[in-house]
Amino acid sequence: MPQRCDRVETTSFWWGRLPHWEVVDGRYFVTIRLAGALPETGSRRVRDLSAQYGDAVRNGQDGLRLRRAVFREMELWLHTSSQVTHLVQPAVAGLVTEAIRHRQEQGVWEVFAYVLMPNHIHLFVRVLQGSLRETLGSFKSWTGGAAASMLGLQAGRFWQREWFDHWSRSGSEDEKISQYVRANPVKAGLVRTSAEWPHGSWPASPPAGGHPR
Repeated sequence: MPQRCDRVETTSFWWGRLPHWEVVDGRYFVTIRLAGALPETGSRRVRDLSAQYGDAVRNGQDGLRLRRAVFREMELWLHTSSQVTHLVQPAVAGLVTEAIRHRQEQGVWEVFAYVLMPNHIHLFVRVLQGSLRETLGSFKSWTGGAAASMLGLQAGRFWQREWFDHWSRSGSEDEKISQYVRANPVKAGLVRTSAEWPHGSWPASPPAGGHPR
């Protein structure tokens, strides 16, 4: 379990391959990758680091260093792998983008920034209805089913089952997350400037206020 913190109120803590921690009024940086996006070597490396991270949290440690290591390893492989790139197809990218925006318009979540990469997406959001787990599960189920049908894939073979999430602790972390999302296509070598990448939306400045206390 995560260590207790007097400044936050936990609403949910659950396990998949990774621990997932939800808090009151949380702002979450979420990464969802396509099924099969990682080559076996990369997938095995991410699984091994995830297991180490999980063990650390179960033993009462903070696990921050290992969580960052899991994310860095996953991103490295995602940026260099081209074996599954469904999200570069305009129809698929449009479907996923519309689903993100529709949920914003319906008041399901507040989106601060997002970007669609060829084989994964990054979302920086606050959930307004229900839990993060329920909201992402519904989002993945609908978009995955529609995209799989569009592409002629076997049901349930669009998104990877689990996602990576992390809640922002401060305004300065908001800034770092927003900058990371904005710079991701550039970092991956897809474009020279973020403005050239068509599959994303990000604010000129990070969200203000509203952090758990």
